[in-house]
Amino acid sequence: MLFNLYKKELNKFKKGTILFLGLVLIVNIFFLYKTYNGWAVESGFLINTFLLPLTFLVPLILSESKLINQEFKDNTIYLSMSLPVSSEKIFLSKFLAVITQYIVYSLSVIVLMGVQFMIFLNRTPYTQEIKQFFDIRVFGAGTSLYIFSIVGLLYLVSAVFLSSIIGKTFKKYSKLISFGSVLAILYVGGKIIGFMMDGLDKIGLTFNNIVINYNMEKFMGALNDVGSGLFVTSAIILFVTAIIYFMTCRVYDKKIEI
Repeated sequence: MLFNLYKKELNKFKKGTILFLGLVLIVNIFFLYKTYNGWAVESGFLINTFLLPLTFLVPLILSESKLINQEFKDNTIYLSMSLPVSSEKIFLSKFLAVITQYIVYSLSVIVLMGVQFMIFLNRTPYTQEIKQFFDIRVFGAGTSLYIFSIVGLLYLVSAVFLSSIIGKTFKKYSKLISFGSVLAILYVGGKIIGFMMDGLDKIGLTFNNIVINYNMEKFMGALNDVGSGLFVTSAIILFVTAIIYFMTCRVYDKKIEI
């Protein structure tokens, strides 16, 4: 049942996914063409650094409109409630759909960025100087950052879902209540995360900020600290996200009526 719900939610993003990936491909082809016609050779892969944040923002923005508001508008939310399936599975399928979209979007942009970067390396005289920055620790920190972005998206989406469901329990000023609720949820959630981070700080589980330094060993050591810190921070945010998730399920079960 969970997989069927997941497929149903994922299908809602189908057209948007095709459109987004098509536009990303067109932009990359355009910039690659321009690098052979006077533009800076690095602009081909640098454009993807601007596209990458969109892979995070688009699923976040669409999460409420596609997965919550549209269901209430079409009255399909009540069909879901009539099914012999728990609210936990209903919202878990929505979370999985949003994260799948983010992974598809972001990995597509990352792959295109990698292709553009390889083309750039073949066209620049500074290949050896650039290669010295590549190290397994760089990829480790990058992986930690990517996992952190997934957890961060889950946290924000959980706040959006809960605030939207709270708003739907009111007949008047629903959107205003939803907006106020999401701000309150993020504020309280941020306080809890900050409190837990302060607790870890007191027992020494912290990480140093990267400082621009010409000493590569110190730079790489700082990357290790950041990777570890992001892992711990992700675990804390995921814990708070789980609390918000179960609160959403409870509000959905108790306040939303068929």
